[in-house]
Amino acid sequence: MNLIDRLLAPLAPGLALRRVQARRRLTAYYEAGAVTERTANRRAPGTDADAAAARRGRIAAVARDLIRNTPLAVRVQQVVTNNVVADGIVPRITLADAVSGAVPAAVAARMQRRGMAMIETVLDRTTVDADGRQNLYGLQRLVTNTIVDAGEALVLRVRPRAGVEAPVQLRVLEPDYLDTSLVGRASGARGWVHEGIEYADDGRRLAYWLFDRHPGSSAWGPGGASMASRRVPASEVLHVYRQDRPNQQRGVSWFAPIATALADLGDYADAELVRHKIAATFVGFRRLGDTIASAGDPRATELGELRPGLIQDIGPDEEMTFPELPDAGDFDPFSRAVLRQIAAGLGVTYEALTGDLSSVNFSSARMGRVEMDRNISAWQWLMLIPGFLQPIEAWLREGWARRHPDDAAFVKFLRFEWVPPHRVLVDPTREIPALKEAVRAGFTSRSAVVRSFGFDPERLEADIAAENARADRHGLQFSSDGRLPAGTPPAGAADEADETDEQADEADRNVGAAMPSRRSGGTIL
Repeated sequence: MNLIDRLLAPLAPGLALRRVQARRRLTAYYEAGAVTERTANRRAPGTDADAAAARRGRIAAVARDLIRNTPLAVRVQQVVTNNVVADGIVPRITLADAVSGAVPAAVAARMQRRGMAMIETVLDRTTVDADGRQNLYGLQRLVTNTIVDAGEALVLRVRPRAGVEAPVQLRVLEPDYLDTSLVGRASGARGWVHEGIEYADDGRRLAYWLFDRHPGSSAWGPGGASMASRRVPASEVLHVYRQDRPNQQRGVSWFAPIATALADLGDYADAELVRHKIAATFVGFRRLGDTIASAGDPRATELGELRPGLIQDIGPDEEMTFPELPDAGDFDPFSRAVLRQIAAGLGVTYEALTGDLSSVNFSSARMGRVEMDRNISAWQWLMLIPGFLQPIEAWLREGWARRHPDDAAFVKFLRFEWVPPHRVLVDPTREIPALKEAVRAGFTSRSAVVRSFGFDPERLEADIAAENARADRHGLQFSSDGRLPAGTPPAGAADEADETDEQADEADRNVGAAMPSRRSGGTIL
C-alpha cells in the first residue's frame, strides 16, 4: 500500500482495497505476451492456421530448392519417408462376421482368394498407379515426400481405362494443382471457394478446383492447353496433410521452422570449405633478376589464378602480400548444435538426421529413439493411414463390387488392416527373447508381434506351412522347425556327431603314435 492507500484505509477501507487490487491486476501479466524492448520486433498476429500460412506456396518452393541443392535437406526428407513408409504400409484383407455366419463359408473363401489376388496383382504392382510407374507403396512414398516438402498432397481417383483389370487407379498431385486464384462464389461453383477448395455453407468440402497440368510445367501438351481449372468433386480427391491446429484446412511445409537454419548452415559449410581450400593452396614466388625482367623474358608474366603447386615469377620491383585467413572457430561443435535444433524442429533424433553415432551408446540410442518412434507412429496412424489409405478402402470396395457382381452383397463385410513397416531391432539378442516372453505372458499376441515386423501373419503362416510340407516331403528336418522342442538337433545330427568324434579320436591316436611326447623329452609341434 502506498501513502494514499494508508490514509484511505481508516476512512474507506473498501476503496483502499480496490485500489490495491486494481494495481496488482495491471502489473500481473505473462512476460511472453508483453511488448518490451526485447519483444518489440516479434510478429505475433492473432490469425487462424490458414491465414498464418498464406505464403505456403513460397515456403514449399524454398523447401524444394533446398532439397535440390542442399544435401542435408535431402536427408531430412529421406529420414521421414524411410521411417513412415520404408518399403510400404502393407494391406491385409479380412472378412468381418465370416466366422459368425453372416458370410457363407464358400463365399468367404472365394472373397479371401480374390482379396489376396487383388493385393498381389493390383496393389503390389504398378496397375494401381494411373501413370503406371509406382505400386501402392511407391505412391505412399510420393505422398509422404510431398507432405514433407509442400505440407500437403492430393490423391485423385482415376477410373480405370477399358482393359485395365483394377478396381481403382490413383494419381498423386502436388498442391500446386489447386487454383488458389478462385475466391468466393466462383463461376460454376455450388458453394464458396477458398484457395481452390469449394465449401458448402456448413463447412463441408464439395469440390476441388484443379489444373489439368502443373502450373509450373514447361510443356502444356500438344496444341497447348488452357490455364483454366476444372471442378473435381470432393468424393474423387483425397487431401492428405498433418493437421496441427483446429479448423486447419491446408498443410504447411515441414521445412517451415528449419528452412532458414538449413540454408544458413549450408552457406556456413560452403564458406568453411572454401576457406580450407584456399588455405591448402600452396604457391611459390620466384623473384626475377633485373636483366631477365628488362629483356622482356616470357617468364615475366602477369600473375594469374592461384592454384595448388603454382610457381609464379614476379619482377624485381614487385611484391606479393597475402592476408591471413580468419579463424572461423571450431566448426564441429557449432554445426552439431545447429543440427540438433534442426532435428528437434523436424521431430527426429540428431543421430537419425546425421548418421553420427559417435556420442551415443546402446542405452542412450534406445532412449533417443523412443520419442522419435512416437512421432513416426503418430504420422502413420494419425495422418497417412486415415488420410490416404483408409479412404481408398471405399474406392476398392466399390470397384470390387463392380468387377465381381456375385460378391456385391458381401463387399460391406470387407475389412482392411494396414501393417506399418517393421521397426528395426537395435539388439535382436535382447529384444527377441523379450518379445517371446511378452507373448507367453499374454501381454501381446504372436500376430501382433509379426505385424510389428511389417509382415502379414497369414502370409507368414502360409510360408511356414509350405516350407514344412516341402521338408517333410523330402525327409528333411531342421533345428529351426517350430514343431520340435527348442534345442532339438536335426535328424541324423547325433549319428553324424558320434561319427565325427570317432574320426577325431582315431586322428589323435595316429598323431600320438607318430610324434614324441613331452615325457620322452621330445617336442610336439
